[in-house]
Amino acid sequence: MNAEIPHLPGSEAITQSSKSNLALSFAALPKAERRAMSIFYAFCRVVDDVADSTELPLEEKRRQLGEWREEIRRAYLDQPRTPLGKEMAEIIRTYLIAPTPLEEILNGVEMDLSITRYPTFALLQQYCYRVASAVGLVSIDIFGCRNDRTRDYAVALGMAFQLTNILRDVKKDVSFGRIYLPLDELAAFGVTEAEIVEGRWSERMRQLFRFQHHRARHYFAKAHRLMAPSDRPRLLAAEIMREVYEELLNKIERHHFDVMTSPVKVSKLAKIWLPFRAKAKEKQALPRPPAPKKVVVLGAGCAGLAAAAELVLRGHDVTLLEGRALLGGRAHSFVDSKTGLVLDNGQHILMGCYHETLGLLRQLGVRDRLYSPPAMMVPFLSEKGQSVLSASAPAPLHLLSALLGYGELSSADKFAAITLALRLRLGQEPEADESVQTWLQRWGQTPNIIRALWEPLCLAALNEPVSTGSAPLFANVIRQSFLGGPSDSTILLSRVGLSDLFAPEVKRLLEMCGSKIQLQTNVTALRFEGDSLRQIELSDGTSLQPQAVVSALPWHVLRALLPAESKLAQACRQIHDSPIVSLHLWLDRPVLNEPFVGLLDSPVQWIFSRDHIHGSDPGQTGHIVTAVISGARDLIDKSTAELEDLTLHELRRFIPAAKDAKVLHRMIYKARSATFAATPQVEPLRPGPHSEWSNFWLAGDWTDTGLPATIEGAVLSGLRAARAVDEIAFGQG
Repeated sequence: MNAEIPHLPGSEAITQSSKSNLALSFAALPKAERRAMSIFYAFCRVVDDVADSTELPLEEKRRQLGEWREEIRRAYLDQPRTPLGKEMAEIIRTYLIAPTPLEEILNGVEMDLSITRYPTFALLQQYCYRVASAVGLVSIDIFGCRNDRTRDYAVALGMAFQLTNILRDVKKDVSFGRIYLPLDELAAFGVTEAEIVEGRWSERMRQLFRFQHHRARHYFAKAHRLMAPSDRPRLLAAEIMREVYEELLNKIERHHFDVMTSPVKVSKLAKIWLPFRAKAKEKQALPRPPAPKKVVVLGAGCAGLAAAAELVLRGHDVTLLEGRALLGGRAHSFVDSKTGLVLDNGQHILMGCYHETLGLLRQLGVRDRLYSPPAMMVPFLSEKGQSVLSASAPAPLHLLSALLGYGELSSADKFAAITLALRLRLGQEPEADESVQTWLQRWGQTPNIIRALWEPLCLAALNEPVSTGSAPLFANVIRQSFLGGPSDSTILLSRVGLSDLFAPEVKRLLEMCGSKIQLQTNVTALRFEGDSLRQIELSDGTSLQPQAVVSALPWHVLRALLPAESKLAQACRQIHDSPIVSLHLWLDRPVLNEPFVGLLDSPVQWIFSRDHIHGSDPGQTGHIVTAVISGARDLIDKSTAELEDLTLHELRRFIPAAKDAKVLHRMIYKARSATFAATPQVEPLRPGPHSEWSNFWLAGDWTDTGLPATIEGAVLSGLRAARAVDEIAFGQG
């Protein structure tokens, strides 16, 4: 037999000569387990080196791996023939190591002999299980772990380690002729095999690697949750490895996912102090998060999408249900049947103070889908002409510069606005039950500044006029929009349809992490028993028995699914709707010189130019402007012809270029329940993320976020609900 397997040094020599992260962690083990892991690691190293050898012919590789398979079989019969085989037989007896993981390790390295491309992640997942998760399963036997949940921990952590290795080693693996990244995922991101082989770096490749990174994060988070308290003291070596590999993943992120132009490594110094950090964490015995759950998210609007993404990156498995055939909820796109153009159901403005939304877009790599001027610049038209609210000065003078340059305001108006800003900065607040108008008048705001600044802002942000809007809510809008840094007041507009802003990336993230989205699946009933939700009945006749549920349904949909006597149902019934009307007009000529303008003293508050925001589509007929009417209770029942006449009248009143413009086509979108009514009466009814049921959480821009019904409020609510799932579960644990 010694002639059939080349002479090898002892297990300790093999381990000491390796620079592996696995070997690095052995110092944390007791002497006996350290020796056992050295033997086991030597076996893994030897068979892996056979598969990776550039000198051995293929048939010789297969022969040697076959000999090792036989040697392991003999080890279980206590008849090994090689020094390493005898050591393996010893640890097999001592630690009762099952044969299946060792067989899987050999199966995994043999895959490298015949497979150089992975069509799908399913095949790559099998490979990762064999070469990494199976190693973890043997390791926890040596560590003395006994809890069944620790086996799931080992599988998830092994997946995380191997996915990190694959991402780090893309360039090196190509030199061996291998591409481990799934080919269908390369195609989905628009990356070719040739680009990987030739190392041609691109933003498409960055996005591909970004999502490989996110998938590794998912498995790290899942493993973290699966550590059983009873086995935790025995897993220090594994946690040292986690520290090293997560630092490697962090470094890849800091390199902006570029693993092609320069190698990404953990420094020697970091490898010295990371084990100490792992030991310090375990010595503190900080509480672990609850086990991963199967979470159902109801509704794929901005809130549901944000919640689903956060839950997946926290290690949970998610099923996202959406009744429509598209994503985005009340901020979605649709295709105009006549022109084939993608239109938004309403023009949504984002702002630089939307920190949670912008953070999510950056995380998903789609921040560049927003049109972003360098500073706040909002043109207004009135019968006086055009005035621009522009924050041109650096902080903290940006608000002052905007007010001073705004031609609609007198000196008294500007002084009143500055006084209001100072009072808010000093911590003064409006009364909880007063309207915006009452508050503004009480704080000395002039009629003209209410007309020229606060009324347009209130309608845009709250979808309510100052006469009915909630003063505390509007104060938050002013504080975040104007009293932060200059970038916070910047107006941002999506260059793509709202359904394409970040929903496709969330869908991709969920699918890459083993979660799923079900479209055109309505919830027909929620069955509650005692303090929990037991069953979700669906329109396709199936049902789900969830561990946890995040409802991101609108208030007017959710209330019909709740027990009538519940506190939440009663609150939802008292929340009123506020409508928005959007009218898309195809004109025979351009009429705007900027992306958008606000109209003062007009029932039509905003006009947006698609040509400026999206650019002209090839073959597009006409020039599209979108008119937005917020708080449209008096106009929602008007006919299309009446609304078109009204809009054209206002365009021609304020914009000379529109005087002779002709309408080539129109599309109207009426949203009766566009937002909740942001009034003093509704504000106390808005619930937080927790409900009266232990496994049922709430998200949606209508929940108590401290913000009006905006994309930021929706995203914030989704993130809060996802985090609350863990808080409640941990509290119950």
